[in-house]
Amino acid sequence: MYVEDSYENKVWEFYHEQTHDPILAYSVEITVTEDGAVKGNLIELDYAAHVERMKSLTVSVEKVAVTFEDDATYFLPYRSYQRDARAMEDEHGSVASMAFLPEDAHELDMILRRERFKLNHYAKTGSIEDHLHDLAVRHGKAEKLGVLSFDAQTAYNAVKEANPDSVVCFAQNGYFEIYGEDAKKAAPVLDTKILMKELEGGGQVAVTGFPQDQWVSKAKALWGHGNNVLVTHTAENGRQETGKHLRAEGAIYACKVMPVCPKCGKATRVGHSVKDGKTVRVDGVDFTRDEAALTDISDKRHPKPLCERLSIIRSYVEDAPSEKLWEAIDARDQAAQKKTSVLAKLKEKSQSTKKAERQAVRTGKAKTNEMEM
Repeated sequence: MYVEDSYENKVWEFYHEQTHDPILAYSVEITVTEDGAVKGNLIELDYAAHVERMKSLTVSVEKVAVTFEDDATYFLPYRSYQRDARAMEDEHGSVASMAFLPEDAHELDMILRRERFKLNHYAKTGSIEDHLHDLAVRHGKAEKLGVLSFDAQTAYNAVKEANPDSVVCFAQNGYFEIYGEDAKKAAPVLDTKILMKELEGGGQVAVTGFPQDQWVSKAKALWGHGNNVLVTHTAENGRQETGKHLRAEGAIYACKVMPVCPKCGKATRVGHSVKDGKTVRVDGVDFTRDEAALTDISDKRHPKPLCERLSIIRSYVEDAPSEKLWEAIDARDQAAQKKTSVLAKLKEKSQSTKKAERQAVRTGKAKTNEMEM
């Protein structure tokens, strides 16, 4: 392809310059043959961009190596190789193969080295199954869901049994899949279809889902509608682990700073004027009554109890950047962890000092300043 005006070079450029066909282009790297099967890597290329870059990297052809049926090979000038080869067919038979030879073989070698290095440096490891699935979705083809293996079923059941009140987003082949009753609950929120997935060993299960790179917005949508949401991820050992566990109440806790109407003391509604944002503490959430008990703690000496509809509070949550919501939840979880008290730290220090003193007496050494401390 990198030898200008060669057959391969012209074919590679043709679809970009002469057609509007969508082209899937790959660099093929053969690594091994096993039992007669060729194996290796496919590296996806941006076809249009590659053609444009290749135009500035090609080298000119000097001669063409023409091999005939009788295995005789001749190096013919590029400008006249077709005419010269036809004239030689009576003596040597028809042409068996041709190879285009560049004017500067060293330059071509350097170009190929750079191109291979760039491909390997920027290539990312992926799954061919995921790639084929993405292509089918991208081109509007009917999706054929893979079979859920025994191992995946066992892993999912363990997660679901431990978290029965959560919508479990289960990592599978580049997607987060949601099964059974969770799927029926999630599909209207996510605006996705419910499909049927085959189970290894027989049977089917309802499933919906979304690509893994959309987990922030999708989990936020489920969370904002009052659902506990558990997002798994696949660990290095292949096991499913909890990546994020969002409690429904967290959607309210995350909205720590809310504008509050200074007249009625409630969260902003249409027609109310707001002077300043107020810091609000969440005291309780009642999803059945669609309301939350709040306390305005902007003035800690004079806290004011409030009550507000969840739909009003959610409007603030849904407008907030997703990253800020995760930070708020993480901060709340860290604050909830048990901390060592000052008294416990002093007690531990005192015990270590006494131990050092006893050791000094046994060894007959004088106490150092470090021991006294």
